[in-house]
Amino acid sequence: MFDYKALASLQAVLRFQSFDKAANYLNLTQSAVSQNVKRLERDCGRPLLIRARPVVATPLGEQMLAHFNKVSILEEGLQEAIQGKTSNYPINIAVNNDTLATWFIPVIKDFSATNNTKLHIKAADQANTRSLLQTGEVVACLSQTGTPVAGGDSIFLGNMHYELVATPSFIEVYLKGDLSPESVLQSPSLIYDEHDELWGRYLDECLQLKADIRNSHAYPSSHGFVELVMGGTVCALVPSVQVQEQLKNKQLISLFPDKQLALPLYWHWYKLNSPVLDRLTKVIKNVTKDALY
Repeated sequence: MFDYKALASLQAVLRFQSFDKAANYLNLTQSAVSQNVKRLERDCGRPLLIRARPVVATPLGEQMLAHFNKVSILEEGLQEAIQGKTSNYPINIAVNNDTLATWFIPVIKDFSATNNTKLHIKAADQANTRSLLQTGEVVACLSQTGTPVAGGDSIFLGNMHYELVATPSFIEVYLKGDLSPESVLQSPSLIYDEHDELWGRYLDECLQLKADIRNSHAYPSSHGFVELVMGGTVCALVPSVQVQEQLKNKQLISLFPDKQLALPLYWHWYKLNSPVLDRLTKVIKNVTKDALY
């Protein structure tokens, strides 16, 4: 039988990246949290944490974290079945940045309207969210990969479409009316960071150009992309759902409307017979009927 109080300390240390902050969250002393983790490591016979910056779990620590998260969800489901009321115990999920900036706000609104459970969201690239599910840091995630993790399930939600947009003034000043792929590549653009996978894929798959970021500004916030594009100094690849009104009002122009990048999105979760996860899944499926296609 595992020491679940000690497992709670392990989870809190990894979550808050600090023994002190974990202690505050658990209403324990820092020494008690440290002793809990050490006792768990002694019982397992191996280290569970790499005490560095950032604090990371060892492979065994990841397994223990995944087990604890699953047991917590199972206990909450059982408590709901017995007591007939939902819990406010948080569940950890991973969501990509563009989704957080677009259609996930209605998910939180609709889910919160009928559930006391809190969502603790970890932002990550859509190519990396699934690994957070595999390591046990989260119990559900959105991913561009459809293959379920071991012990999990997944469903296809739809495609998130991206298109390259700019203001009319940008087209006049920087492109001089030349809407060729080569001209656009030489103009100022906006990317998330130097590892922006979508920008590279768009250039390769849609424009048949080699990825090049020498003319790109890097701005690691999906929420700021549209505002920066609206300033007229950059063009950017953005989710179509995020700029529907601006395109309709001609404030933004789609530079290549027939060349959009479709990113498939899948919802993944551990199969835990959890009423909370079932309700969250239902809300996500309902919201994405309009947001994805």
